[in-house]
This record gives sequence, structure tokens and C-alpha cells, in this order.
Amino acid sequence: MQRVAVGRAMVRRPKAILMDEPIGSLDAKLREEMRTELKRLHREIHATTLYVTHDQVEAMSMADRIAIMDEGVLKQIGSPAEIYDHPANLFVAQFIGSPVMNVLDCIMDFDGSHTKIFLGNGGAHLNFSKSVYHKISEKVASDAPLSIGVRPEAIKVAREPREGYLKVEVHVIEPVGPYDIVDVKIGDHLIRAKTAARFVERPGESIWFKLDEKRTHFFDKETGNVLDG
Repeated sequence: MQRVAVGRAMVRRPKAILMDEPIGSLDAKLREEMRTELKRLHREIHATTLYVTHDQVEAMSMADRIAIMDEGVLKQIGSPAEIYDHPANLFVAQFIGSPVMNVLDCIMDFDGSHTKIFLGNGGAHLNFSKSVYHKISEKVASDAPLSIGVRPEAIKVAREPREGYLKVEVHVIEPVGPYDIVDVKIGDHLIRAKTAARFVERPGESIWFKLDEKRTHFFDKETGNVLDG
């Protein structure tokens, strides 16, 4: 019935189409096929389409521009790449992307040459460039509570110690096929990293990790707004 309704709307070749979760009741395989078909038809009939969905995969794969709303408030609008790479706030950062973006509380300090980012309870820390400290301290107090956000694919991992990398313990391994999702423990917190398939053989092993500074985001813990944008 959903597909028939979509066909009836598009066969008239309208100039504008409003779709409210048109494939929400279909099974996963059919939804994947319909995403491709709807995108093809959209390009064929050149109609402006406003597509409402709660599925972030549909939004990312089909849209030219995405408007993200939370309880009636517009949180961000932009292209899929802009939304994914430069989220305006914590809500957008954790809504878009699968696996979800890692978010941890952190404290920032400066030792004169490096920005020191203390993760979780303040024990473990990573060194970033001094420009990070200057950029963040322009917007909030240097000792303000922050949240750090990084996507699983923006975490660099190694099997041997490397300069600037932090030693962590592997907690859970989720094989996905072409890659694995590896949960590592930092104190009482877990961070999910995307690794090559079978990069880690079993839980309990030690690996070393580092955050890709260019793809790491800082948020005001109180407001949720991004600070490095």
C-alpha cells in the first residue's frame, strides 16, 4: 500500500512532493531497494521533495540537504557531508552516524606546548596541538567542563606502542564483515573504534589508540553546542 501511494503521487509528475515516512513499514531489504528507486525517480521527474523520516540512513543516503529537528526545534541544516563532518551540537552528533559518535566528558589543560585532554574521570590523557587550546579557550573558560566527540572511524589504532598513542584494553569485538567494531576501556568508560576485520583476535588484549585531531569535536557540556566549529 505504501508503494502504491508513492506511485500515485509521482505518476502525475508534480512540481513538489511531500513524503511523510513513505517506506517506514517496509522490511529492511525492501526499504533499501526503495531508497535507491525513490532517488532515481526524484532525479527523473525533477520535483522538489520534502521527505520526513526518523531513519538517519534514509536522510543521509537520499537527501541533498537535511534539516534535523528535536522536539520542534531546528538543530541544524546542511548537506549530508556537512551534517556528518561538522555537527553543530551534541544532539546532531549522536543522531547521525552508525555506530554512534563516541562522547566522553573531558577536561582541557595547556602545558605550554601541547593541549592536554583528560578523558573521563581525568586519569588518562591525550596530547593535541596547542591551537586546540587557543580555539576552545576563546569560547569558554579553560577549566570549563567539556564533552569530546569522535566517530569510531576517526580513532587510530595500533598493535604496538607508538608515540602519542594511549594503551587501552579491548572489551568487546563486534565483527561486521568488512570491518570490526572494537570497544576499548578507558577507566570506567568505553570507546568504540572501527578497525580492519580481525585486527584484534580476542577481548582482553591490549592495543594502542589515538584520536584523529582533525576529526575530533569539542562541545560545551552545559549547552551541547560545538566549540571548534
